[in-house]
Amino acid sequence: MKLVPITTKDLPPLDRALPFPLLDAAGRLLVGAGVRVTDDRLRQVLLSTPLFAEEHHCADWQRRLKDAMDRRLRAGAPLKEVVAARPDDAPGDVIARSLSTGDAWFELRSRLDATLREVRPGTDWRARLRELHARSRVLMDKRFDESLYHLVYEGVHFTEHYSARHAWMTQVVAERVARMLGWPKTEVDSLGLAALTMNVSMLRLQDQLARSHGPLLPAQRQEVDTHAARSALQLLEAGLDDPLAIEVVRHHHDESKDKEPLASQGPVGRLARLLRRVDIFGAKINRRAGRAAMSPLMAARGACLGPTGKPDEIGSALLRSVGMYPPGSFVELASGEIGIVVSRGRRANLPLVAALIAPNGDVYSKPVLRDTLDQRHAVKAAVKPDRVKVRIAHDKVLALAAAKSRLH
Repeated sequence: MKLVPITTKDLPPLDRALPFPLLDAAGRLLVGAGVRVTDDRLRQVLLSTPLFAEEHHCADWQRRLKDAMDRRLRAGAPLKEVVAARPDDAPGDVIARSLSTGDAWFELRSRLDATLREVRPGTDWRARLRELHARSRVLMDKRFDESLYHLVYEGVHFTEHYSARHAWMTQVVAERVARMLGWPKTEVDSLGLAALTMNVSMLRLQDQLARSHGPLLPAQRQEVDTHAARSALQLLEAGLDDPLAIEVVRHHHDESKDKEPLASQGPVGRLARLLRRVDIFGAKINRRAGRAAMSPLMAARGACLGPTGKPDEIGSALLRSVGMYPPGSFVELASGEIGIVVSRGRRANLPLVAALIAPNGDVYSKPVLRDTLDQRHAVKAAVKPDRVKVRIAHDKVLALAAAKSRLH
């Protein structure tokens, strides 16, 4: 990630919601977006510490800041008023108002990580978790392809906050599949909470393993093998008031009934079976320090296969939900171009693609939208992420798909 320096002069007053996350020089989160700094000690730390932000997180704010200063300059305002200009804040929550989809998921990831570290009696973790869950639903319903794009892209490129990022990927995909299967809303709600909390008992270990090389130590293997039961117990003792979600967490690695017909299983069996399948799908496409991410195509193909080795009801719905080439993954086209999938198409194997690299290897100055329904631009093969050495302007890439959507 590229960090850019930030001064407090470039920010709104610290007792107002921050427009993007503030980091230290090492890229560690100091204060999340939407936070109001009212604590005097934290305020002094921020005023005396070199501050940074990820370039793509603060780009929108800096553009709006420049526009606000330009407006005052054109109006003939004194120089001190021009320098003091700040963007007008839109009403409402920071995630709902000014953040791009990628920034919104970054903020959700940071807040989920903090929330899951507080899962114990006597904290407000349940209210915070349900609030985050509700916000994710807004993003899913309004911007599903963009959400999947960012979750997949970050999964194959980054290892930071692995556990929280994997939880969001699992929740988004699992709920989408459950809706497609027509399962009751109450069950979908419990499924989402289970996806977000299934690894709570090994949160720190999971993050550590994502950054580590080499095999698991015996104690680590024991922690991984027992995490489902321990997570369920931790949620119960911490007061989660959703018995179905707790049981789904307890059984999300139980394969004993996988060969039974889905229709013959109760809610716990069905939801746990779906969660397990999506959990494996997400884990395969997530990068770790010790191994590269699997191609999303290979992960999607594997995820659609049931215990008999053939596509089943869950697998078919999963494939329809994410596509054979999920948004955020790279593909080579029949034209010889290499691009990134920006949204699902009319069929699982017909995505919309932003071409980034020409057949001769030159990088396009601007991404070019390709509809793979056109045989000249049909998908030829999935491409491993490490083959694509291109700096991607995600906002421009996603704007292409948005513009095409508005035309139809």
